[in-house]
Amino acid sequence: MIDLHTHILPGIDDGPTDWDDSLALARALSQAGVTAVAATSHMKPPTWDNRAEALTGLRVELSQRLDEEGVRLQIHPGAEHWWCGAVLDRLVAGGGQTYGTGTAALLEFHPIEGPRLFEQRLDRLWEHGIIIVLAHVERYKIFEGRDGFRRLARLVDKGLVAQVNLGSLGRGFGWSRGGAAKRMVQAGLIGLACGDCHRVKDVEPAYDRGLKALEKLGGTGVVERLLWRNPSRLLDGIEVDPWSPPQF
Repeated sequence: MIDLHTHILPGIDDGPTDWDDSLALARALSQAGVTAVAATSHMKPPTWDNRAEALTGLRVELSQRLDEEGVRLQIHPGAEHWWCGAVLDRLVAGGGQTYGTGTAALLEFHPIEGPRLFEQRLDRLWEHGIIIVLAHVERYKIFEGRDGFRRLARLVDKGLVAQVNLGSLGRGFGWSRGGAAKRMVQAGLIGLACGDCHRVKDVEPAYDRGLKALEKLGGTGVVERLLWRNPSRLLDGIEVDPWSPPQF
């Protein structure tokens, strides 16, 4: 499995505080069956104003430490870009951190306050050749209810890659994020499933309960599409299709 949303680099956001915590998270992900991750530290000024150069150095060091310890986990480039003018401009100008060697980028915004001119700014990013992966779409108020689902569906039809957190899928339908996450998968809107793990304690809810819930929704086909095929393509900058339930 390939996880394109992890906070595994130490000391630069709300992920691991030091190298011991970072290595422990890497070991836990590897033991859960993950073979590669994108290190998607926050780019969220002024709180976590991380830059690509610093992220590169930490990724290289983490890979070296993992090799020394015999932990088989590949570390790919990535970042979680905060939806604000400064970061969007940086991304358009080539100063963000896309996935792998491609042009796909992970973005997030405030879960309650939807961004202004959202669709217009998405169009601008698309015009610059950026494949937009929207993090943990089950959290956003703008996608709630029937109208919200329709809005998300229109964006997915235009090329948005909607990412859902495995930990949300592990929760019941009655819990707001858990129910939304499951319904989005069932509606064929989700193109990527990830752990969004910050610490070791996040791995079990994602890769035990969450993974089982995902497989229950769509069998091995949905797991293969959302945790292997689509992540592989995004690392190369290739557009992906969401998983769609079989039609009978």
